[in-house]
Amino acid sequence: MFLRIQLTPVFVFLATVSISCVQGSPPSSVPNAGIVCRFTEEAGLVFNQETNDVIQATFRHASFPDIEGETSILLLGSVSYSFKNLQINNMSVEKSDVDLSNEKGILIAIQNVAAAFEGTMDYTYSSWLANWIQKLFTDFVSFTLRHIVKGQICAEIHKMANQLADFTLYQAGLFMQDGEIATSIELTTDPVLTSGYIESWHEGSVSYKNAIVFQKPSGIPVERVETRMFNLWVSEPVVNSLLFAAHHDNRLTLTLSDGDLLKLFDNGGTKTEPNLLQQMIPGIPMDNLMIKLESLRPPSLLFKSVGTILQASVSLQVEVLSSSEDSYTALYLEMASETIVHTSYTDSKIHLRPSSNHWSIKAVRSNPAIALDESKAKRYLEAFFATGGLEKIISYIEFYITALLHKKGLCYFNITNPVMETDEGYVTIATDFGFPRQLLENFLRNLAPMTRP
Repeated sequence: MFLRIQLTPVFVFLATVSISCVQGSPPSSVPNAGIVCRFTEEAGLVFNQETNDVIQATFRHASFPDIEGETSILLLGSVSYSFKNLQINNMSVEKSDVDLSNEKGILIAIQNVAAAFEGTMDYTYSSWLANWIQKLFTDFVSFTLRHIVKGQICAEIHKMANQLADFTLYQAGLFMQDGEIATSIELTTDPVLTSGYIESWHEGSVSYKNAIVFQKPSGIPVERVETRMFNLWVSEPVVNSLLFAAHHDNRLTLTLSDGDLLKLFDNGGTKTEPNLLQQMIPGIPMDNLMIKLESLRPPSLLFKSVGTILQASVSLQVEVLSSSEDSYTALYLEMASETIVHTSYTDSKIHLRPSSNHWSIKAVRSNPAIALDESKAKRYLEAFFATGGLEKIISYIEFYITALLHKKGLCYFNITNPVMETDEGYVTIATDFGFPRQLLENFLRNLAPMTRP
């Protein structure tokens, strides 16, 4: 059996692409999009292999409606037939290919499909010839059965493939949303399909509590080259809009106490030697202290060839906790910082590596008993950064981002050879990957039974 199917929506939820089989060539300029996504033909082959597995699993035990009809054969008579309780068992697909064409769209060719059928076949025939014609009619009915069921399987595979595509797009929408923060995957124009890749342009606007966060035009260049199976270009305004929403959703706050506080201010001295925090606030046990780091305004990112420049304005507040009386603020400090950060993804974790850091103190307020002025605060902060304090703070950010990505299911993908590179106004994220089995298993669990009324 040979099936050639032209699919409508397509490919992989990582790309968040809603693709219709379109014709066209790359435009002379990129539409006003915040995100550009490109899948290569190799990515399509990976997705296609998983689709084959879904097809075979779906049709392992599938039922079809009863079929009745009557056909006449010239000079020989007529035959009435009915096929009841039709079931297909153990379908196998020997070969399946994907072809990307700007003329025909996305074509999936499924070849050498084998299956076993079960059911009840009844037929009657009329003929003016002797009983030897019965075998001819039997052969004809068998041929009719194969032809009808083949057409039914083609229709079901086409429908199931589109259901899978819709399912992946739904999962993409979930991936792009967390709580009341969401990133739009609306297409700004029809995707472009070439023989080597399919590319789509997405709005990328960010909404918070159903209100659109302001986004400026994209800085993504027209000329781009893919380096992996999956390639994503994200503009500066998209990321800064996410930071704006995260700030207003109180996600850019870090509260530390107990062991985390000891780890943050550990300067490599002995246990009896006071650490930096104890030096700033003497006489109070570490167990009674709590630090709160908070962004004073939405931070901003600048994508440059040297890396990502993070500009932030933060406050540091040291609280003294007491069971006998209300807690009070021992120290409050405001500072501005500019840090160059390089980002990578290995071992299923986000890694943030700062290469430089410039900061300045904007305000210092302390309890009168401490009497900490700006010059003393500056010396303590210099010592803190000199002993790896910035890297320790960033490690908490790494943990938060990694946990968020895992929550969205990125850990189920077999990510290989990932690259994250920044350039003027945008970041490139590219990777090879394996399709997650769990996503397909979820699809099969939620798929309606393959029984048609």
